[in-house]
Amino acid sequence: MKNITLTSLFLFVAITSFSQTATSYLSPVSSPQASVSQNVGMTNISINYSSPGVKGRQVFGLLVPYNQVWRAGANSPTIIKFSTSVIVGEKTLRAGEYAIAVTPRKGGDWTIDLNSAGKYPFAYMSNDGTLDREAYNKDLAVSVDVKPEYWNNNTIVERLKYIIGANDNKKAIVSLLWGDVIVRFEVDTMPEKHIENFTKALK
Repeated sequence: MKNITLTSLFLFVAITSFSQTATSYLSPVSSPQASVSQNVGMTNISINYSSPGVKGRQVFGLLVPYNQVWRAGANSPTIIKFSTSVIVGEKTLRAGEYAIAVTPRKGGDWTIDLNSAGKYPFAYMSNDGTLDREAYNKDLAVSVDVKPEYWNNNTIVERLKYIIGANDNKKAIVSLLWGDVIVRFEVDTMPEKHIENFTKALK
């Protein structure tokens, strides 16, 4: 009986050890999932997105047409999440998830939209293939115009990438990089306001 117990114990340990070290494979996809997270002040900001590649193509103006709303990624909607209320484009947004969309333009500013329903632009397409702007605007939490920046040394960012900069630990800079373009927008995490609200709640 003692030998059976010891054998069972050794077998359990061996199986447990194997399960902890077993290799886990992911299915390869053309636009792999990616994520970035950053604490800024009293707020966590995270972005989940798919990361398409340039693959020798012209990105903006061809693969991503100018003057059309783009989902700012591939496959699923690109989702940005705020753990507290924040200010974007002078508008206060409640804590939660928002879908990012971008309208690139050949000249002038680009537009960045945050969708409160977490939907990408395709969800608002009419039967004729055009964007139902009225329906789209109903779920539009905020829209900000930003100036695109271009690499001047022939640098190409092969895969779409998001970066969240903590900066002064109050206002974050969210950057989208792909191809030869960078676009950024600011997120004010309002730490002083959250501290004030937290203090009031304790009284």
